[in-house]
Amino acid sequence: MAEPLRPLPAKVFTRENVIYVATIASATLAPTAAEANAAGSLDVTNMAFADAAQSPEQNTNLVEQQRRLGDGGVYQFVGTTTYTGGQVTMQFNPQGAALADDVKAWEKFAVGGVTGFLVVRLNVAKATTPAAGQFVDVYPCEFGPFMPTKSGEGEGAEGAMRGSWAITSVPKFKLAIL
Repeated sequence: MAEPLRPLPAKVFTRENVIYVATIASATLAPTAAEANAAGSLDVTNMAFADAAQSPEQNTNLVEQQRRLGDGGVYQFVGTTTYTGGQVTMQFNPQGAALADDVKAWEKFAVGGVTGFLVVRLNVAKATTPAAGQFVDVYPCEFGPFMPTKSGEGEGAEGAMRGSWAITSVPKFKLAIL
């Protein structure tokens, strides 16, 4: 028997991008490089606090089949799948000037009702511009309103904003950027 495969690890520490993309034209949800890099897009990778940004989750119910008179065992069906976003805390400077880097997330999301897509790219250096052929996961989403807050305590406290986001449709995984 041949030696079992042992793939190399796909390292993602400091090699992760989360990019808000306002519009994706493709019915498959595969973004183009132009859409991922558009002026209306915003890379929130270095804005979101790692300890206060829930990762998207998927939960699939496993439901029991109804036992029949002659059954000696009870089995399961795969039930409803739920996709959830969660809470996120991002950097925010309440004294920042309009259009400055430290208020871009606030200006984009604060009012809530902002729809679009979160495009997640892993195992590519975060400073690398999204380009055709790179693989991403795409989450159709809506952001709820944000409120100013702080993150951290004492000497490490920073101005922040906190809000919720929801996954609004079936996400797509391992899509190549067009």
